[in-house]
Amino acid sequence: MASSYLTILEQLLKSVKGSLASGFADYEGETVEMAGSLDDYPHRLHLAYQGIILHKLQQVHSTCGEAPSRITLTFQNRHVVIQPLKSGYYLVLTLERGANLYKAGRNLERTAQELNRDI
Repeated sequence: MASSYLTILEQLLKSVKGSLASGFADYEGETVEMAGSLDDYPHRLHLAYQGIILHKLQQVHSTCGEAPSRITLTFQNRHVVIQPLKSGYYLVLTLERGANLYKAGRNLERTAQELNRDI
């Protein structure tokens, strides 16, 4: 039986054309759940590194009193969107370069609200 987190992540992937993978991790970068087309170990590593980026940017911006609400990284062939959750958790969505980032952001926010209710 699939976990409810897996179902939530799979729904996120289906909601945005060009989505490749999604994952949900804790403050230490430990994977809670993940879905998509990335292989297991590289996906877990990818999630952990996105957590490092998120937490470092949160540290830098804490001095000015404003933490990032969402981080979007653009690479040659991919977009990675990191959504902070409560209690140090975070959600990552990896997309093809041509994916609709506006739609991804809206659906990521809905997914974040759903996960935050359960954390």
